[in-house]
Amino acid sequence: MQIKFDPRSLIKLFYKVRNLVSRFLDPSFNTFQKFEYKVNPTDELNDLKKLRYVRNLELADSGFINTALKEQLARLKSKDLLFQKDRTITPVGRITILEGDTALMSILLGYCKSESKKYLSYNKVNNCPVWYANDNSEYVKLVERIYPSRSDKLFMKHRYFHKDVAYLDKTIQKKSLAFFNTALQTMYSQNKFLQNGIQSIAPPTDITEQLSRGLAIRIEDGKNGLFVPTVIRKDYVILAPYLAVSNDRNRVYFSTEEFRTLLGERSITPFAETKIGLSLGTFNDKLFLKATAGENYEGTPKQWTALDDFLNSKNVSKHLKYRIVKDVIKKKDFFVKTDDIPVHGTKIVLALNRHYGSNKTFYALMKNGQRPKLEEYRPIASLKANYPHYYALYRAFRERAIASETARSHKQKAFKISI
Repeated sequence: MQIKFDPRSLIKLFYKVRNLVSRFLDPSFNTFQKFEYKVNPTDELNDLKKLRYVRNLELADSGFINTALKEQLARLKSKDLLFQKDRTITPVGRITILEGDTALMSILLGYCKSESKKYLSYNKVNNCPVWYANDNSEYVKLVERIYPSRSDKLFMKHRYFHKDVAYLDKTIQKKSLAFFNTALQTMYSQNKFLQNGIQSIAPPTDITEQLSRGLAIRIEDGKNGLFVPTVIRKDYVILAPYLAVSNDRNRVYFSTEEFRTLLGERSITPFAETKIGLSLGTFNDKLFLKATAGENYEGTPKQWTALDDFLNSKNVSKHLKYRIVKDVIKKKDFFVKTDDIPVHGTKIVLALNRHYGSNKTFYALMKNGQRPKLEEYRPIASLKANYPHYYALYRAFRERAIASETARSHKQKAFKISI
């Protein structure tokens, strides 16, 4: 007579002994077996420890567990590993990419002190970040794949977790800050839609109407010239860097007047001066004017102001408006800077202006880099009698530049207004 050996018997025996030991060493096991086991459905258990109790009790009873329990154990084990990994990583900061008010992606950056490694996460499972070892090439690919759906512009918001990072060593704090700033700069440089998202401000700047808090503007050239308005008030504006973590040293504070001046100087191209103390400039084919630097003419705007706004202003005298319309607009009585001719071996430069209305050239001597005032300029015809040597330089310069001057003459600006 053959006796069949059932392998389940050994499994049942092993787990019965194991469970007996657990009753004495693990009070939670004993409590679970008495009051919870087979009371609630197993598929509702989301506690890995209790699910392992179920597995041990089932194996002690029947020697096997079903597929559903195995799969549930595998899921909770994976979840537990995810949480364990998250506990080892210190979050450094978050970068959020938006199209309008819609967040397209949120990237969490972190640092693992035990591994001395940088991590990033861009998705969650069970509300827990899934952390990936940071690889610059993979990060660039991730950044390049972020596309808008309704426009050609994206915007970036970021937050640095100062309180979390403060628990790290000073050396690691510096590395974490550099890591986050580099991630911001890479994000911007590798995604053209973020570059398209810089808001443009058209002078004259009405700060409260044109500036959008949280959207970047450019106030200087280069990557350090991008800032985000964080505070917008009637009298002042506070800007924080767009591609770096903000601190007391890199924030910028402007009064409203200073900010208008800054944006005006960046966007408006000065091209002429008038006899009545006005500088003229252009922006998007519009004519702007302001008081000449160093001058203070009553009623003349100190900031760049659009011609139409100037003529409609109640703060400007009718006489000044009349002079501008008659002399500047109709007669073209203003002077355009044309060329500066250095006199070799000296600190003197021959500065040339052209009167727009008559197309006549005027000169003045610029010494030690100090540009002459408009009233110091004289007709070019008097240069030969007063400074023969400078006149020879002028003639030689004109002969060399005649071709480019001809090309320039086709690009003269004309300004038309309705009066």
